[in-house]
Amino acid sequence: MGGSLTVLWLANGKAVAYLEGSKSGELVEESGRVEELRLSYDVQRDKALSPEQTTEFIQQLVKEIRTCHPAEPT
Repeated sequence: MGGSLTVLWLANGKAVAYLEGSKSGELVEESGRVEELRLSYDVQRDKALSPEQTTEFIQQLVKEIRTCHPAEPT
C-alpha cells in the first residue's frame, strides 16, 4: 500500500474499499479485491509497534541523535 486505505461496511453487509494516494483515489467494490486489501492492512497492522514500543523507539532515536557529532564541513 502506498497511501491510505478505508474499508466501509455497508448496511447490506457488503464491504467496499477506498484507496487514496497523493494524486489519485480508487473505489474498490469487487469483494475478492476488498478482502485482499483488508488482509494486507491486517498484516501491516500486526507488524506495527505498540504505542508504548513506538514511544520507546523514538526516545532511543533521540538519544542516539544527541550523541552524534556532525561531520566536518568540506
